[in-house]
Amino acid sequence: MTGVLSGLAVAVGTMLVMALLTAPILRRLPEPRAGQDKPRYADLATPRLVGGCALLAGAAVTMGWQAAPLAIQPLWWVLSSLGVLLATIDALTTWLPLRLTQAAWVAMAVALVLTLLLGAHWSTVLRALTGAALAGLLYLCVWLVSRGGFGFGDVRFAPLVGAATAAHSWSLLIWAMLLGSALGALYGLLRLVRRRSGPFPYAPAMLAGAYLACGTAWAG
Repeated sequence: MTGVLSGLAVAVGTMLVMALLTAPILRRLPEPRAGQDKPRYADLATPRLVGGCALLAGAAVTMGWQAAPLAIQPLWWVLSSLGVLLATIDALTTWLPLRLTQAAWVAMAVALVLTLLLGAHWSTVLRALTGAALAGLLYLCVWLVSRGGFGFGDVRFAPLVGAATAAHSWSLLIWAMLLGSALGALYGLLRLVRRRSGPFPYAPAMLAGAYLACGTAWAG
């Protein structure tokens, strides 16, 4: 019962933080020089988007709470908040803001320190760092092979997923990468069937893959 109440408190807290900070963050993000044709970040700061991000973050942090041990929860909080916001921005603009991605990296680094304070072993931190590096390297290789077939922002986003999932286990990292890639490929195939060209958001598939893998761990 205590665990359920704690999880509910964390979910509600995450939703409140997202509701309060999403719009100010969007309004302060600098626009990329090459993104004149995309929607402006500031224009995304609508009540509907803020509410949607808050609900998604609440659902994500709840799933992470159920599937991951307490010691690595800070990593999943970062993924459930800044990761959700980044994926939402990507879904609406096909851009991943560099400054916000860098802020997520810093938050993930702080979260790694918190995991130690919560009792995680150094091997867990090392596994998270290795997972972040492997995920980033995987998407860097895909980016190079595809000759920029998808945005480099996805390469920067991958370490966030890699760190959180690898901190749980190597198997969760592998499943997250496989499921995220499968979802991204499926979306790309649907675009081809509909004869839609141009860039498409990949971060939502990567994030969804992490939480699908998380859901299988929870169910197991």
